[in-house]
Amino acid sequence: MTEVAPRGQMGPGPATMPAVSWYEFLLNDKLLEEHLDQEKPDPSPVQLIQQFLQEAESNAGGSDTPASSHPGALTPPLTPPISSHSTLGDPVEQNDPSRQKPVTPPLPTGESKKTRALRMLALRVAAHLHWNLNTIMKGLSVQQVHSLLTELLKVTMEMSPDAAKFTDLHFDVLTPEAIFAAQLYHRWAILTLVKHSFPTKPVKTFMTVQGQQDPVTTMLQTESLISNLREKAGVSVDNLQRCVQCGRTLRMPVLTSIPVPTELNDSPEFTWDIATEILPDEYICQLSYDLGTYFFYQESYHQALEMFRECKDLSKHMKKPEYCHVQEQRLNGYFVACRTLKESSAKLSAKPESLYRRAESARRNTYRGLVDLLIEDNVKQELSTAYRANLEDELAAKESLTFTFIQVSICNVMRGVMEGKAFVSIIADILEDADIATIKFLVKVLSVAMNGASFVQKTNLVTFLWHVAEAAPSHSHFVPMVLQSDIRNHFTGYECDQLRKLEQGTKDNMSFSTTLDDLTTVASSYPSTRDSSVTMANVEHQLMFMYDADVTRHLVSELVVNQQKTPQYVMQLNEKWRVPFEMLEIIRKTQPSVDLAYTYILIGKACHCMDVKIFERARNLLSVAEQVAVEYSYTLAKHIRWHLLLVDLQQYFLTEHLAENTNLQDLVKKVKTCITAVRLAQDIQPSPDILEHCAAFLLNVRDWGYLMNLDNTNSGHIETCRLASCLLNELPSIKNARKPARDLWDTIVMIYSTNAQHKRTSSGRDSAMYRDSQLGILPRDFFKLFLQKLREPMVLSVFISLMTKFYNILKDDITVEIYSDYLAIWPSALPNTSGVHVGAVEEHVSALMQHALQKIPSNASWLRTQADLLYANNQYSAAMKFYMEAGIVSSEFFANAVPKSIYDDTVYRKMMKCCNYLQCHTQVAVLCQFLDDVDYSAAFKALQEKHTYDAMDSYYVCIWDISILEYLVHLHSKRGEMDKRQSAMRALTQLDLNSNNPEDIIQRAVQIRKRKFLRALAKQYV
Repeated sequence: MTEVAPRGQMGPGPATMPAVSWYEFLLNDKLLEEHLDQEKPDPSPVQLIQQFLQEAESNAGGSDTPASSHPGALTPPLTPPISSHSTLGDPVEQNDPSRQKPVTPPLPTGESKKTRALRMLALRVAAHLHWNLNTIMKGLSVQQVHSLLTELLKVTMEMSPDAAKFTDLHFDVLTPEAIFAAQLYHRWAILTLVKHSFPTKPVKTFMTVQGQQDPVTTMLQTESLISNLREKAGVSVDNLQRCVQCGRTLRMPVLTSIPVPTELNDSPEFTWDIATEILPDEYICQLSYDLGTYFFYQESYHQALEMFRECKDLSKHMKKPEYCHVQEQRLNGYFVACRTLKESSAKLSAKPESLYRRAESARRNTYRGLVDLLIEDNVKQELSTAYRANLEDELAAKESLTFTFIQVSICNVMRGVMEGKAFVSIIADILEDADIATIKFLVKVLSVAMNGASFVQKTNLVTFLWHVAEAAPSHSHFVPMVLQSDIRNHFTGYECDQLRKLEQGTKDNMSFSTTLDDLTTVASSYPSTRDSSVTMANVEHQLMFMYDADVTRHLVSELVVNQQKTPQYVMQLNEKWRVPFEMLEIIRKTQPSVDLAYTYILIGKACHCMDVKIFERARNLLSVAEQVAVEYSYTLAKHIRWHLLLVDLQQYFLTEHLAENTNLQDLVKKVKTCITAVRLAQDIQPSPDILEHCAAFLLNVRDWGYLMNLDNTNSGHIETCRLASCLLNELPSIKNARKPARDLWDTIVMIYSTNAQHKRTSSGRDSAMYRDSQLGILPRDFFKLFLQKLREPMVLSVFISLMTKFYNILKDDITVEIYSDYLAIWPSALPNTSGVHVGAVEEHVSALMQHALQKIPSNASWLRTQADLLYANNQYSAAMKFYMEAGIVSSEFFANAVPKSIYDDTVYRKMMKCCNYLQCHTQVAVLCQFLDDVDYSAAFKALQEKHTYDAMDSYYVCIWDISILEYLVHLHSKRGEMDKRQSAMRALTQLDLNSNNPEDIIQRAVQIRKRKFLRALAKQYV
């Protein structure tokens, strides 16, 4: 049968069988060329290759293993060896015409003539396609392309295909057609790796068709082949680079050069002489493009750029390439991407190392170079002040590094001054010792800071420098060193003269006395720049930044007496001198005088010192003010004395330190004396601000017995503290605490209750305007400020519990209920929630939690409460942060099991929802195991999600539930995700998860995986 009747589709209608069947090409040796010469052959060339290879495999007995893998299937050499030492022959002798006669190797053992013919037909079709890998790889499976190229290696190489695939080749001794086959195979190897590095949607198969291989088996074989290619990728890249360097002309087999065995001729000859010659420029262009693609996939952008540049240069000179199939648009895209990525990586590599990393490196290297880093950081300000303070504390404990400690301390002082902070520094001790090396270092640090400082920072540094200059003893030589350094460029000539006067000890009336024991760096917001318009000769400006009481009195007298300024004018010089309202009213009613202006300024400066937390100086200024005020106003002196008490209370609240020669009992007595004035309804009573601090102080020092007896004080702060003390005195007994808890509850509810008063118009109708009338014993804003004065843990826990219970009732949503201690003592409902200001409750709960965690950041219960609060407000990432922090502090970074009071099923489910909203679905699946009853439906649903933004299969080692792991294996097998399937298999086959293990081993395995997973979450969210 040599001719075939035409078949195919006759007019419109359903598709029919292909026009030609595969076996017809075996019967008619000319049919293949005629078929391929058609404009649109049916079947297409790629389909023909597929049919030929499938039938060849089927005819070979259904084996999936190439013939070359069998011991007896190794292809013998096409020509006899030249010598006993070489099977490849000498390069010179290969040009011998006697060696150019190609001989078809005999059929491998077990391979029929039909199988051989089918494979030769597949090669002929591939040759018709000019060995275009883009077309071949698009239509054939990985195994089929591998089989095709292996067959090409068999017919062209004088060695086994495995040797050509997996060893380094010497292209100078290979024939041109062998070189072509080798480079084609290795091109396909690296392109296959690039192609399969991207995820692809697997083809869904619901049933296996008879005669076809199981899809899962095919998938496993493909993964095995790709894994093998990945292991030998280095060999493929090396061989391709050698091919580029060899520079020989290749022979590309054409259709007519590959014969097909017939009945008359079992071993026809290959006619390589008629093959198409490929010049070096053409195949180097193609190889450069493919190598560049592979290097791009490997993120070796520099190498990829060189390859793509070579390809661009060569492609410009090619007109009608036979073998090179490079798409110009893709080449340009790769080239631009590589150039951009190379520039980005160069910028990243050129980016200097952060100061933090450099500081840590110096810290490990016995603090070498640390001081220079801190001087640099004074300008850049990358390191946090807490980190720098820790460095100083570490050095303080090392006696061998005393001088380094002093230098670090000076650097930290300078950093604080530049930030506008005020504090008692070690500069006084340095000036007193007058060590020349230390003074030089201080001047150096000042100079560097001044040169790199902003305007505001420079203002603070100038103020600091004048304080140090006026306090420095003459033998310290501080001022001469300053005048000899670059610092003098920041001062006018007049100011330099003033500095010299300080050095000579001729301080005139614009100077002030500051003792070394009380040297304080003050970087205030007052005008203190030393330019030509603000000098020491300007009395008004001196008054603004002087904090010495004697100098201030002299300046006030100078303005009022000598310069004839009115006391009112002097008191209004600086709007930042804010005097409390009670004292301001008394001053306004008092006859103006020098003493009155002096008292006003002292009080204003003391209040400013309190704002910047210089409590000792504020105490000194107020003491002098009291001594002056008592001469003309006992009432004002009384209020100043109470303000002195406020200084002590604020200092104790913020620092837990007291004034010198004062103990806690003395402070408690002063507070009770102040409150007695309220109880006895004396004519002169302290301000509400002072009463607030007094009541909060007694609550914080746990003097609850005294507070419980403070009835009828007519003070909302004291009444609130009294009710809280009654409750705290009964705890932890829940039964006895219910009644005082109800009293406190009713009081707080009234604070947030509103009485909307509608305004009626002239027509008698209610207008849209209404006033919110507050009914509580304290205004809501005052109550919020009061909550921020609390610091005793039990007191804070009670108010946190009250506010969160209040919040839960108003929310009325059990899914977002907030946890806290002592919830059981509060009422479970409100009679009328519509009359409550919900927004104020939400705001105050958040403010209270922030304050509590600022005071005690390691309270696990409060951390969980804060996490629940953020969860209720849909802030899922922040909620996860605090959930993890709660677990960390309660389990020593998960070294121990997290207590049930912190992590229960409710918390785990909230964490699951947070991860779900953040699209971290693998984390959701792992957390499902932590529940008392594993939620398999939620776990399986989470694992089915295709878009997830977590570590995915990296978390598989944290899964201990066998059912979830088995589901993962099934899921990834179904999707064709073999790498992830292997990760699941490795986790599933761990020995400690064997169900036959003793219970203690299984529990230990579970705890190890829990610890590993929770620590991974902590690193992500905290």
